[in-house]
Amino acid sequence: MRRGNLAVAVLTGLWAWMVTGPVQAHHGNSAFDPSKSITLEGVVTRWQFINPHSGIWLEVTDDSGQTVEWSGEFVSVQDLYRNHGWNKDTFSPGDRITITGNPDRRGRPALWASKLVMPDGAEVVVRGEE
Repeated sequence: MRRGNLAVAVLTGLWAWMVTGPVQAHHGNSAFDPSKSITLEGVVTRWQFINPHSGIWLEVTDDSGQTVEWSGEFVSVQDLYRNHGWNKDTFSPGDRITITGNPDRRGRPALWASKLVMPDGAEVVVRGEE
């Protein structure tokens, strides 16, 4: 009987691992279109250095002269800090930056950031794909 309980426990654990693996893998940038890339220049209105993904908001002037607020989503706080030294004070409202990334699939003014030109002109690749 004990052997049967062990087998059930092992099979249950294996099943749980198989079922939750895809759920964890989906977390991230599935809302964004990896086949497209856009570049925007704008003025920072807000910066959130929080998990699971840091975010930045920009006022961007579109082709018709209208101001549109765009959001940019980044990788985790740990990755941004470890790889680039970023923190909660990296951006301030009024900073002018250029951001490149994959646009939102639903047409919202949002992107999954891959590269930035910082206020001082330095270019930073925040994802390894580019």
